Amino acid sequence: MIRPLMTASSMLLPLLALVQSQPATPPKVWPREVQALYDSLKQECRADGGKFLPDRAHFAVETEVTGDGKPDWVVDYSSARCSNAGYSAYCGTAGCMIAIFGSDRNGYREIFNDNVRDWQAVKLDGKGRTGLGLSVHGTVCGSVGADMCLEVLRWDGRKWAVVERRRGTADLSASTGEDAGPPPALHSARWQVAGSGAGTVAAVTGHPEFTAVGLRCQPGGGMAMTIAPAKGLRLPPPGKPLLIGFRSAGEGSEATQSLNPEAGKPDFSGALDPVARGLLMGADSDLSLYASYDGGDEWTELTALSLAGSTAAIRTLEKQCPRGAAANAGGPAGPGQSRILPLPVGYYVDARMSTCEKPFADIAIYLAEDRIVQRGSSCKFTSLKMTGANAFRQTESCPDIDGRPMPATQDYRITGPQSFELVGFGDAWTFCSANRLPAKAKFYRAGK
Repeated sequence: MIRPLMTASSMLLPLLALVQSQPATPPKVWPREVQALYDSLKQECRADGGKFLPDRAHFAVETEVTGDGKPDWVVDYSSARCSNAGYSAYCGTAGCMIAIFGSDRNGYREIFNDNVRDWQAVKLDGKGRTGLGLSVHGTVCGSVGADMCLEVLRWDGRKWAVVERRRGTADLSASTGEDAGPPPALHSARWQVAGSGAGTVAAVTGHPEFTAVGLRCQPGGGMAMTIAPAKGLRLPPPGKPLLIGFRSAGEGSEATQSLNPEAGKPDFSGALDPVARGLLMGADSDLSLYASYDGGDEWTELTALSLAGSTAAIRTLEKQCPRGAAANAGGPAGPGQSRILPLPVGYYVDARMSTCEKPFADIAIYLAEDRIVQRGSSCKFTSLKMTGANAFRQTESCPDIDGRPMPATQDYRITGPQSFELVGFGDAWTFCSANRLPAKAKFYRAGK
């Protein structure tokens, strides 16, 4: 994350005089141009199937770098991370990307966008005029990339001009005098099993944000997850669910677990998400962990969850639990249920980017009793069948570029009692009753 590090009096001060300063806390309302950029980064992340992980306190800093005496805004792209991209999307050997919005008669416009290692507003002369101080890639000063290059820029109303440039060989972070602080918290505890029969529990303790994460049998089949929040963990508003996101580095996939507050207890519980179950039993040594308190709009990164002994613990628990409904998908379908899948017949929208009332680009798909139907598809349905406890496959015949029929298969994973996803993609198809959808999103004759 980029933070302003440079201060100067008249021109660029010697390297050893550089000290770190903390950015001012931004106001609750940013200029519309800054807010629009923030919203676009969020939408881009969600469209790619990731979880948006903003650091609002450092995303936008109000300062003055153009010398006109009016406030400008510096935006730090690395403070708007996406769970499936990390910092790599905006950072590299040249530092992290920043944008500067300079004030003009109509509001603000972007006047700078580039990767820098550090930045700061600097005084250019004794008259109080300000400029932009940067630490950039060493090649800018004709040196190697690892070397430091410090420069000061002046804005003339149309473009930036270089006032001074100086090469350094020391690492900037070593000269700031900032205490590196304690190492990040880690979680290495092993999963354990306790109890017997339907009362068996698989759990892990000692997580910095959770005193315990446990799995137990549910009456009637399947498993439930319960977490006991540690003191200081931010919680959602009363009565609202806590969403926990899991990400596998090895598989590059994510799952979202919804947990509701338990009456009279500080714990949060919910039916175990099938994708989360798979990740908890995966080959990773730990899973990246995120939490959302606003229904999944924005997320906060937590300490990674240890998976030491998790596979054996969950397998032991599963032997004690009754079979869930998904395992008996071939049984009689209930009212409004598919004959093939343990899912309700009807419309589904991608919950990452949509709501029932406002589907993204008016795109919805329809699960009929025996097939998935997509608007405008040129493929002909062949078959729909379960391929595992929580997996199913649809086979179709689709024309190739010459119009010849070619077989095509799509594998899906059931992620909840009313949701599923296409394997290998970041979608999250969630059931929506027809009366909540706008008319233009309804396309299937049986669904009208």
